[in-house]
Amino acid sequence: MPSPSFFTSENKIPIAQKKISVRAENGLEYSLGQKIDFVIPGGIGYMMPSETYLRFDVKIKLPTTASVSGTFTRLALDHETGANVLIRDIRISSGGAQNVVLEEIQNANILTCLKYDYETNDTLKSKRAVTEGCLDQDPKCRGTMGGTKSVGKNTTSNPYYEENKEISAGKGTASGRGTENFETVKALLKIPGGIFGNDKVYPLQLTDGLRIEILLEQPNRVFRQTESVIRDKNIMSNPVFHSVDGDFNSPTAWGTAAAGAANVTTTVYLDRANNQTGIENCPFTIGEEISFYNASTGVDVGDKITSNTGTVVGCVIKDITFDGSKNNGAGLTLLTLEGTCTYTGGSASIVNGGEWHVYSRAVEAATSYDPTLTIDNVELLVQQVQMPQGYTQKMMSMLKAGGQLRYDFLSYTNYKYSQQSSDRVANIRLPLVESRAKSILAIPTDATVLSTKKAIQATDTYVINNVVNDCGGTQGGTVHAMNRSTRGGLVGITDNATDYQFVYAGKLNPSRKVPLDRVSVNVSGNLALNQQWCIEAEKALYMAGIDCLSFLKYQDNFFIGRALSLSNGVYDARGRDFNLQIEYTGDRPPTQPKLWNCYCAHLRSIVVKGDQISVEV
Repeated sequence: MPSPSFFTSENKIPIAQKKISVRAENGLEYSLGQKIDFVIPGGIGYMMPSETYLRFDVKIKLPTTASVSGTFTRLALDHETGANVLIRDIRISSGGAQNVVLEEIQNANILTCLKYDYETNDTLKSKRAVTEGCLDQDPKCRGTMGGTKSVGKNTTSNPYYEENKEISAGKGTASGRGTENFETVKALLKIPGGIFGNDKVYPLQLTDGLRIEILLEQPNRVFRQTESVIRDKNIMSNPVFHSVDGDFNSPTAWGTAAAGAANVTTTVYLDRANNQTGIENCPFTIGEEISFYNASTGVDVGDKITSNTGTVVGCVIKDITFDGSKNNGAGLTLLTLEGTCTYTGGSASIVNGGEWHVYSRAVEAATSYDPTLTIDNVELLVQQVQMPQGYTQKMMSMLKAGGQLRYDFLSYTNYKYSQQSSDRVANIRLPLVESRAKSILAIPTDATVLSTKKAIQATDTYVINNVVNDCGGTQGGTVHAMNRSTRGGLVGITDNATDYQFVYAGKLNPSRKVPLDRVSVNVSGNLALNQQWCIEAEKALYMAGIDCLSFLKYQDNFFIGRALSLSNGVYDARGRDFNLQIEYTGDRPPTQPKLWNCYCAHLRSIVVKGDQISVEV
């Protein structure tokens, strides 16, 4: 039953409101790539768009082929945007026979990623983690070996899987775990776009209600693996090998080259580095294949481990416990392996010393890896507003007398442009038709086509940076692992861009090229970011209705911004011949093909005159 509540309008008139549930029209359960349709009936009367929410349940399922030891791993939706990553496109139309398209946003999740990466702080992250399926930062999961702060390392309060459920339930074998280890996440989301971001009451009866079509995203852009098990993301924050016996004074290495090393074992002990002080902090799970990488030498033993079980090829976890008797009483996390595992890595023995990091091969070792998810219990929670008596009658009388009603809102139009990886100069034409434009947000996403398998484990994805202390990247000729993106196709990449400039209305804007050398390449010492880029980006975000609270993700999610007006102003972009020119003229060439998603933030108007509905941009 709808629950009544009240808010007070600016003129101090108490107005009743209540939540009304609107179910999806075209099904009960959905999967990725499908479309969800809603119809909000005009009989509701009036609604408060900004207080209307999309609610559903989502549960991740491992691939059907992931039924053998080694292929289990912990997955989640996008760590920063949560369930918002599922909403690819959204179209809102009027109801009834007219079916006029009022607003359409392509790749709404790309815009949401930008908003959540820049309009963010710890308070907002915690709030989003409660309702939207995002992850929150847990200090217990933060790396201690130069690893950066990241919500993607959270294993203790991750909503997608219960903390070590397979252990607490006494499931001591991989055969005892499965998709039941993933939890049903209840998501409550703001609907992307301008209409449902507006805080002005919307008259549903004048547009015969609303039709809402939501197209769900493809699998290769949705799933994320726990960051502290990925080899190519931030290896320095992964668990560290201690020994095969946990001895405090003389820890036993794993290999044949080192004195005292054992080439066969049934156990692997993890060092206490990177907060590995209990099973609740262990990012691995039972049934997951692991291997080892040397962050100093770049040696990866990969699949150079075999098991005598016959069914298990590599080093697969059978059980995870905490041995309090080891490490001189401080205790160590113990990984018990399936069968007797033999190390065949030759001279590269895995030794104690903090250089050998443990990573997951669960996805890499599989021929293909295609997890799925189910979405059900889908509904719109519409905030109905009961306007004062006589309000509707007065409005209808005005329309019958030849008047018109205008409903303004801030919206976004996506102009796309494809750029080849070899292009040193890109000249992006933006055929803007908006008469009340506010700003442009140009996001160069990685257009590389990746399988879900490669996307999950960050194989062949864009290298974000190469700072050794942050991620173990390549610097000074020393071989280390890369800090690769796990959000390919959803976030902007700098890709060694050197400068940019807009050209419109026959003028260069700004008058000088905006340098990007310190944005594209990690800087050292006390050198600051390019200040002009920061200023231009902040102004553009503000005019697009996004409060810039942080520049922490400037490399993880790069964009080029241009404010076309300031304060409450607008800019008539029609016939202005807009162009964005980007140069890659430095000593490092671009590496990735790019799909530029250029969002023009603008005021949009729904005009109702008589029984006719039109849209003005």
